[in-house]
Amino acid sequence: MSSVTRKSAKLKCLRLTLLFAIVVVCQKLSLKMSKSSGKLNIINRNTYEDFKSADGQRELKTLRSAKYKKKHKKEEQCSLFDFVIVPRKQQKSVNKNKKKRPNLIIARNSFTFQSKRKGKTRLHPKIRITRLKRIIRNFRKLKQTINQDNVVDHLEEKFGGMFIEQPTKELDNSLSIQLDLLSHATEPTETSLNNAMSATHQIHSRRFRSYCDNCTTKRLKELTTQLLNDLDRFQKRAYANNEIKARAHPRLVVGFREAQSRLRINKVKLLILAPDCEICPAAGGLDDTITELKSLCQQQRVPYCFSLMRRELAYALHKRAQISCVAILDYDGVNETFKQVVHEVNEARQQYKELTATAK
Repeated sequence: MSSVTRKSAKLKCLRLTLLFAIVVVCQKLSLKMSKSSGKLNIINRNTYEDFKSADGQRELKTLRSAKYKKKHKKEEQCSLFDFVIVPRKQQKSVNKNKKKRPNLIIARNSFTFQSKRKGKTRLHPKIRITRLKRIIRNFRKLKQTINQDNVVDHLEEKFGGMFIEQPTKELDNSLSIQLDLLSHATEPTETSLNNAMSATHQIHSRRFRSYCDNCTTKRLKELTTQLLNDLDRFQKRAYANNEIKARAHPRLVVGFREAQSRLRINKVKLLILAPDCEICPAAGGLDDTITELKSLCQQQRVPYCFSLMRRELAYALHKRAQISCVAILDYDGVNETFKQVVHEVNEARQQYKELTATAK
């Protein structure tokens, strides 16, 4: 009987201790909650005593939720400090010793390196003129001086010295220019100019020069324009995708200098020359370069043709300036049109030979 009573007493003690612990914990929680929110202040004993002492004179505390606070938000008054711009703190540069990469311009799935130019930069950069261009310009000046001399002689014969005094200054200038031109070894003389003008065939004219050796048929013109249009489109598409690769492997090049450099390394598949190039029989001039290009093509068995005028070549390649020479390096994608062009060129050359044979 004693053991049972002892066990029951122990159980009662445990229950009492647990209840006491629960009460203490609840009191602590109520204190914490009262500090954080105003909802438990109503249940708190202190508030109850306050209400009892005041006898209902004290105003009830309104409980406001977050939704209510958002609705009844007080308008904040502006001050001058709101308009003061606070400077941002500069971000600390990470890896200062790390080398900067070159600037990349990314546009439409392509990128190009924009490297800084070395050396001094001029405000008005020098215009670089090629040797061929310089010879052509000098020849033009010489032609002008010869024409001026012919005009003065005609005036002397007609009016007997009435207009001699007016063009004296112009004549002095022209003579000085002519002397400067004749001092160079590469510049032509008056006799070479006359010989160049006279030594032309009946078929040939200013629009169909003496260096041409094939007739310009309508079919040949259509095929060459189609070929150039397609290749130009392919090249522009390659530049849009990847400019570096496109520069390394161009489809076609424009100009005498580019064509010559590509012919020397056996890269040209077809050469298209304009039949209406300017007359320049000086040493190293246009006539010499065209004959040199023709001889190189014949040595390497590269087909060449005189199909489109300078303006027509520019129109086919969507350029403003006139084009005298186009060298095709890669015709992949337009194989059929290329074969047709070569076949048409052979027929036009045979036609030219027949015409020249009959004209003689």
